[in-house]
Amino acid sequence: MRKHQLGFAAISLLFLATGCNRPASSGAAKTDTTTVAVTAADSATARTGLTVTATGYGALRIGMDIRNAATALGSPVPSMAGLDTACAYPKFEDQPSGMRIMVVRGNVARLEIDSASIATGLGARVGDPESRVKDLYGSRVVVQPHKYDPTGHYLIVNSIPPTDSGYELVFETDSGRVTKYRAGRMPEVEWVEGCS
Repeated sequence: MRKHQLGFAAISLLFLATGCNRPASSGAAKTDTTTVAVTAADSATARTGLTVTATGYGALRIGMDIRNAATALGSPVPSMAGLDTACAYPKFEDQPSGMRIMVVRGNVARLEIDSASIATGLGARVGDPESRVKDLYGSRVVVQPHKYDPTGHYLIVNSIPPTDSGYELVFETDSGRVTKYRAGRMPEVEWVEGCS
């Protein structure tokens, strides 16, 4: 029932936002597809109410063992059969689309996001310009050149001691836009190749 109420509210807001701005002339209305795309992604976040921080996603916390992580996601414990127990990406049944969960020695080490539908706690998401991440996180952002992409960067958002000391957000960009980001504990959050 709550999902339907949130969905109705998001659609109502969309109609109010676009319907009240009709042009005064009799010409055809123009649609701003960029605004519509961001609104749709924001609606997805509003439906779940969950965002990514350096320390987790909703009830899923970095450092949880695989059983507690499964409980936090409302999933059965995923099989680790055939996966490297030192570092792997098990598939949790109810993990969000566009998210991979890195498990190192049985504990969640980092989250990897490649979808605009999953925002950070401050609202950064895949597709945003580098300038937006810098505006949102300010002096906490350190820019480094990308290891493989000459037009890309890593925007590393340093933790705020003492509550999230040892955790970071790392945004990867190409030609000035976020292509993916990850959140988690150090050093795993900084591993460029993931579990490779």
